[in-house]
Amino acid sequence: MRSTKRRHAAALLLLPVAGTFALAGCGGDSGYETGPEPTEPTISQPTVDSLCSILDSQQGTWKALGPEVGRVAFNGAMRLWALRDTTANAAVSYDRYVVDAVTNRSCPEVRADTLTVLDYPDMKTALNGF
Repeated sequence: MRSTKRRHAAALLLLPVAGTFALAGCGGDSGYETGPEPTEPTISQPTVDSLCSILDSQQGTWKALGPEVGRVAFNGAMRLWALRDTTANAAVSYDRYVVDAVTNRSCPEVRADTLTVLDYPDMKTALNGF
């Protein structure tokens, strides 16, 4: 019984010491340089042109499939497009709105027609799963 009391007493004495060591690492300068903040990746114009071409060529198929199935096919096509260019993939992962921005700038009619076929308000919403 005495050894149990001694263990408890030793544990109680070590708690403040352990707490002091744990807190010693908190706060202050860690000595590590964090570097610059990450910037948003930009999609090259040939990659955007490829996207516009894919959207334009697939609209008929998506329309024939109907909005529900067309949306699934659209997401599959978008994944394949993004996987071909790692910068595009990173840009879409960083901010899905980038697809709206680049298609609105480069092929606004194709973008509008695609959204009509898929029955979505914008590309960001259409990119379910990214």
